[in-house]
Amino acid sequence: MAAAGLTHSQLAAKLVVEGSLASIAGNVQGKMPIAPIVLSELERADIKLQQGGTTLFYPLPPTGVFFDMHGAQAVVWFTEADYTRGLQTLEAAMKAAFPRTRQLSDEASPQEKDVRVRSFEVDFGNSRLALVNAEYGGARAESKRFIVRIVAQVRKG
Repeated sequence: MAAAGLTHSQLAAKLVVEGSLASIAGNVQGKMPIAPIVLSELERADIKLQQGGTTLFYPLPPTGVFFDMHGAQAVVWFTEADYTRGLQTLEAAMKAAFPRTRQLSDEASPQEKDVRVRSFEVDFGNSRLALVNAEYGGARAESKRFIVRIVAQVRKG
């Protein structure tokens, strides 16, 4: 455990559920327990992010958790720390906050060995929904990171 009594996976889940998904649903409340550092465009370029978005870094020793927003998409990620607990922590938090969360798939990553991608649809019931893709690796994965990609969507009709 680290600052604010949170692990990296718990903070990442909070950023996804109470930040990104709550924003899409239209019911954001409160604020994060750790103050973020806003990355400059140069810092964003150093970590290979597209121009035009906003990236926040939440320092949580020994590393931290990143939150990037770009249009209708958001990405939350961290490396090392408790990356192997990321998926179960995220899934439990999403299902508790948004019971209409359903798993769409779980398959091997086409880009990385020992990494899987689990996809979820989160239906908020107000014609808004989100597609959530969590990239997670086991203990043998080369890249020891947990990444969640969120895309806001609107159901027409």
